Amino acid sequence: MHTQTVPDSDYKAALERSSPSLYQLPAAGSVEEATMLAGIEDLFTNYTHENLSSKTTEVYAKEVYFRDAFKQFSHPEDIRDYMLHGLEPLTAAEFIFNRVIRSGGEFYIDWTMRLDFKSTPTDTWEESIGMSHIRYNSEGKVIFHQDYWDPTDIVYRRIPIARQLISYTKGKM
Repeated sequence: MHTQTVPDSDYKAALERSSPSLYQLPAAGSVEEATMLAGIEDLFTNYTHENLSSKTTEVYAKEVYFRDAFKQFSHPEDIRDYMLHGLEPLTAAEFIFNRVIRSGGEFYIDWTMRLDFKSTPTDTWEESIGMSHIRYNSEGKVIFHQDYWDPTDIVYRRIPIARQLISYTKGKM
């Protein structure tokens, strides 16, 4: 079973092989760093079929560790297909990058995800906050992407049995 936060062997191996000490990264605050970060920001803040189709493989390296609340992937084509599939139940999606924090060669992106589901009236946006831990290779491509966010309120409650279980559990806490 996939979980988002269990540090399994794949996660540990990905951390080891993506260690920033193995790569030459642009200096903090440099134009090169801004260009590198702009790639992932553009991918997510322009979250459309066209943009995801054309830019996902430009942002992510050929071998990448990507894990979110639902899936784990190691190739940019699989990430692209997953993201495109995620657009199917939506009228629109957007990500707002609130801040990017750099610590050595580690990047942490604090974001807000906004989703407008086809099953709800148009412009009924649902929001969730999250954080992404990102690492880059020497070419400025993402080689490690671990998302941290809670899908409970925005996704799981759309599943009738899960919604009932979540409501019951919250009532007992």
